[in-house]
Amino acid sequence: MAEHGKVDSKSESELLLLVEGLNDCHSVFQLMWLVYRADPVFGIHECGNDDKVLDSLASRIVSTRPRQRVLGLILDADIEGLRPDQVIQSRLDQLAARVGTYYPLPTVFPEGGLILDPLASRPEADRLPKLGVWLMPNNKAYGMFEDLLMGSLSDRVAAYTTTVVKQSKADGVAKFKDVHLSKAVIRTYLAWQDPPDIQYLGLAIKRGAFENIEAECKQFVQWLEQLFGLPAAKRV
Repeated sequence: MAEHGKVDSKSESELLLLVEGLNDCHSVFQLMWLVYRADPVFGIHECGNDDKVLDSLASRIVSTRPRQRVLGLILDADIEGLRPDQVIQSRLDQLAARVGTYYPLPTVFPEGGLILDPLASRPEADRLPKLGVWLMPNNKAYGMFEDLLMGSLSDRVAAYTTTVVKQSKADGVAKFKDVHLSKAVIRTYLAWQDPPDIQYLGLAIKRGAFENIEAECKQFVQWLEQLFGLPAAKRV
């Protein structure tokens, strides 16, 4: 990969990725370092939650002087109160309500992630950024970043840890919500590592806790490459 200057992960970057929380920010940063052995060329801005990601998107699009040439966002496909089969469509509806008049949103969310140029018919099309959206874990299933990480564990480790975590819930020891099973499994797995003090998923990625992460995140990384115009990473 060609050398790039270090990008400040602030909201002013011309190439910007909006994420929900600090864990997402650290995880994407470390994943890109793992793949490229360099800091990401795009900024990563933690918004706080999914609503704030969508609000930040809307405010940047309607700005008369947008700072971004490319704007990406990562949203978890887990909305409280909705059935798993309703979440992807709900995310599309949320996007349509905020930027549907500026971008040609599809009726079905693409499995490879969403990448759109603004509608040419819009008078402000020349100042609007290219838009990209990824729904964790894979644009089609209910879940979050931890669900993507689940696939990076070996089958034996994933099955064993999941069994223990489910049993702790059945025994009344664990109190997590069923929809957060993947979070509980990943956190339990990390608590069993040496040292057992990894707080951030990005640090776990940096320390090599997820042995199959590059293969599991291949499609996600390819979406980032296409969105931000990165050279394809060399893969074995």
